[in-house]
Amino acid sequence: MNSVESPKLELPRIAHSRYLLWRRWAYVLALILSLFAVLIRMQLPNVFGDRPLLILFLFPVIVSALLGGLGPGLLATGASAILSDYFLLAPTQSLMIGSEYDLMQWLMLIANGVLVSLMSEYLLRSQRRETARWQQLLETRDKLHFSEALFQATFEQAAIGLSLLSPEGRWLKVNHRFCEIVGYSAAELLTRHFADITHPEHHASDRDCMQRMLAGEMDKCSAEKRFIRKDGSIGWISVNAYLVYKADGAPDYFIATIEDIEQRKQAVKALSKSEEALKVAQRLTGLGSWSWDLRTDQMTWSEQTYQLYDLDPSLPPADYQQVQAYFTPDSWRSLAAAVAKARSEGLAYECELEMQGPIESRRWLFARGEAFRDEQGCIVILQGTLQDITQLKHAELSLRNAQQTALEAQRQARMAALNLMEDAVTARLNVEAANDALRRSEEFKRAIFDSVNANIAVLDRQGVIVAVNQPWQDFARQNKLEGGAITLYSSVGSNYLAVCRDAIGTNAGDAPQIKDGIQAVLEGSLERFVCEYPCHSPSEQRWFSMVATPLDTGEGGVVVSHTDTTERKLTELALAESEERLRLAQSSANIGIWDWHIASDTLQCTAELNAMLGYAPHAGTANYSTFAQRVYPDDLPDLELHRDEAIAARRSFDLDFRVQPQPGVIRWLNSKGGAEYDLQGRPQRVFGVCIDITERKQTEQQLRKLAQAVEQSPASIIITNLQGEIEYVNQAFTQISGYSREEVLGKNPSILKSGKTPPQNIAGVWKALGQGLTWKGEFINKRKDGSEYVDFAILIPIRQADGSISHFVAVQDDITEKKRVGLELDQYRHHLEDLVTSRTAELETAKLAADSANQAKSAFLANMSHEI
Repeated sequence: MNSVESPKLELPRIAHSRYLLWRRWAYVLALILSLFAVLIRMQLPNVFGDRPLLILFLFPVIVSALLGGLGPGLLATGASAILSDYFLLAPTQSLMIGSEYDLMQWLMLIANGVLVSLMSEYLLRSQRRETARWQQLLETRDKLHFSEALFQATFEQAAIGLSLLSPEGRWLKVNHRFCEIVGYSAAELLTRHFADITHPEHHASDRDCMQRMLAGEMDKCSAEKRFIRKDGSIGWISVNAYLVYKADGAPDYFIATIEDIEQRKQAVKALSKSEEALKVAQRLTGLGSWSWDLRTDQMTWSEQTYQLYDLDPSLPPADYQQVQAYFTPDSWRSLAAAVAKARSEGLAYECELEMQGPIESRRWLFARGEAFRDEQGCIVILQGTLQDITQLKHAELSLRNAQQTALEAQRQARMAALNLMEDAVTARLNVEAANDALRRSEEFKRAIFDSVNANIAVLDRQGVIVAVNQPWQDFARQNKLEGGAITLYSSVGSNYLAVCRDAIGTNAGDAPQIKDGIQAVLEGSLERFVCEYPCHSPSEQRWFSMVATPLDTGEGGVVVSHTDTTERKLTELALAESEERLRLAQSSANIGIWDWHIASDTLQCTAELNAMLGYAPHAGTANYSTFAQRVYPDDLPDLELHRDEAIAARRSFDLDFRVQPQPGVIRWLNSKGGAEYDLQGRPQRVFGVCIDITERKQTEQQLRKLAQAVEQSPASIIITNLQGEIEYVNQAFTQISGYSREEVLGKNPSILKSGKTPPQNIAGVWKALGQGLTWKGEFINKRKDGSEYVDFAILIPIRQADGSISHFVAVQDDITEKKRVGLELDQYRHHLEDLVTSRTAELETAKLAADSANQAKSAFLANMSHEI
């Protein structure tokens, strides 16, 4: 703005410097013209005789006074008086004046010179004052035009919806973004009420807010509400309303800003559904998740993890050393070794853990864990899952016990047959009894074997399948491929290692890896082999977890178990997709999420919020003090006061405050949130979201500055609509016209009509307005008290983005005093002209009298000569 106005501000200084330069030359010109007048008179002695012709010296006096004012005029008067006395008046070359007539003319020359100098000085000063006033008027007009253009551009091009409402709720003005959000055009909104686009459930709260603001109980109103678009669809917006007052303190209009938060609402809703689905999936699959921050030794458990450990979810998670009490010593040693490798080398682990408790009700868990590193490569977080595999483990133990019982029975039967060979009958009976027991044992073993949900096969040392359970057979029968080939689920007698080795093409999958793992278990180089692999069918996606464990028998072999993990895998994929969608929603909407656990003073922030506060995006868990350090010092007490009051009243809070992410950088954030309470009603956890509203705050400040500039402008400003109704007047208008804002709003500007404005001016106004052009001219208006004043007005059409005219702006300046000064100057000019004319007549009369005297003198001399 300064770059635009600075040349205009230089014009008065340039004009003043030129005036001073010209005035110096006027002093020189006064002396030159006086000398020139003496020379002219001295060159005309023969024609005019000895008459001094002092009228010639009025020319240098008048010219010097008109050009330079009082100083040059008096200098020319003095120089003319001295030169004429010395060179022209008798006795010449002396400052004495011998004739009374010459003395009278000489004094008249001085008097006229002084009078002309004084009049010229007055005229020049009046001219300079008028020029300065016009220059000031032009500068004020240019500033007003610039301010109005900037205000209109800011209002129309704002990134958020802006609108002005009357105290009754009628739209007065809306910007382009507001129309885009609600789906209405500006012309349609200006004929409607704000309640027309508000969802019915918000009508009562909106009316209450407006009444409280009009009553002075609150300065602003902020809310998130649903609204109805033009096409009938429902959306969500964030509304902030402020009340603007008139100069007398009465409510004038509301300023409302809206932001479209539909995507944010959808993201929060999707996040809630995703979290609920994850909890349900974990509960159905018996799968719990955990996270251990090695930097703060902070443990985080899911709800299902609490259930696996039979703990109250309201209690804090047990730390690493406390977890030891839940497992048997052997299981804990296995887990501790795996965790130690994960912490030191970053190796992922899987292990089966036996929990403490009575043998008949003892439970088994399958634990998985993996390490995560920071940017420097240090291991900072361990994360993993726990799954209840008690039923599967009991089935395995039952199967193993049944096998050992059968083998023991066979051994005893063989020993009995060898020892009692001599007694054939007894031996035969013993053998039959042993076979019967063995058959019953085999049937019991088969019943347990087939009742297990997992697909189980027993392989000998060569990898040949010697036994499978019923689920294995059912799966192999249901998943036969075209051409007779089957999947890795082969029948008894097949060499499982060969089937894995020969698998090719799309059916191969992880078969080579499975073959190598089982081979390692058979050879004893691997205690246990685990592999999770996909096994999709044409109609659905499936995943399985394969576990190969060695047989603790003399014959050796391996037990292969395939467990369907499709539901867990789909849950994990859905969770990952949900988290990615949430992350994208936060990033695109510039929303940061925070969660503060009061008891442990841990504050978890998303990457978006860390960036707003000036921290690294993945800075990890912090505490409240790290957040408070970045809050602007003047805002921190109010922020904590209003937050604590809302938490104590068990209501949500909505706060605006400033932060300093970097020295010298200030940004505005809006935080909305709430709290969770324990059974005694004490807050345990405070959570919420933060939105960067810096641009909105800057826009509001700029709009307030522009509104103040228009309101405090010394020129009278009137804004009318196309129907000729006044919609806005500033303070200068009320001072000049004597009308208050309430008396003119909604009225036609013709209330100022005096009936004395020239008809051609009125015709020019209508012609310019009809063509959409700017018009400049004068009006003779009438104040409220009946007095008249002259306005110099500039009428400007206001165009929208599409080029259509929506309003007219009139910038008026009271030039009554200027007109009065102009009339006085005209009177002085006429008086001066009359004075010069009368003086000229006196000189002519004197000239005629001198001619008559000369003629009489000549006649007397002629008579005397004739007498002589």
